[in-house]
Amino acid sequence: MSYLRFGALIALLSGGAAMAAGPEAYMINLGPVARTNATHFIAVGRGTADVTLDGSKLTVKGLFNGLVSPATDAHVCIGVGIGVRGTCSTDLAVPQAPSGTVGGTVTLNSNQMKALRAGQLYVQINSQKAPAPAGNLWGWILIAHEEVGQDVPQQGHWFLPQYDMPLSAEHGSTHELKT
Repeated sequence: MSYLRFGALIALLSGGAAMAAGPEAYMINLGPVARTNATHFIAVGRGTADVTLDGSKLTVKGLFNGLVSPATDAHVCIGVGIGVRGTCSTDLAVPQAPSGTVGGTVTLNSNQMKALRAGQLYVQINSQKAPAPAGNLWGWILIAHEEVGQDVPQQGHWFLPQYDMPLSAEHGSTHELKT
């Protein structure tokens, strides 16, 4: 077999393998925004969501509850790091209620794709008493990982978002990138 044909065969096979790869799994743990004396009693609640990335399509499907006032809107936002508020743009669906579902499918641009892999994308739910820009609930979109219950010792590797998100700033400082 000539080198040209062999190269074409390898390119065809590797392209097929890339196309056969399934969606990537992510997850969100929604919690109250950073608390201050002013927000302690109004920015409350919890939620979770499953997230899939298929190509550039990000799908969020989650539940939230425990808000003091009805939710008003929800967004996908970009911060500079985990726990740091950023800018919100893309809308998600949320009912005007203190509990319900949050979700939607958005097409990520190249900047958002990079931010996702760096742990910089998050979902923010705003409510009547805890409106934007601070909002009510925040949850960073992180690679799906094992969660253990409260007071349960975890065996083996612990999920550390700053180190386990493939493109986080801290990741390369002490850990090699996994391919």
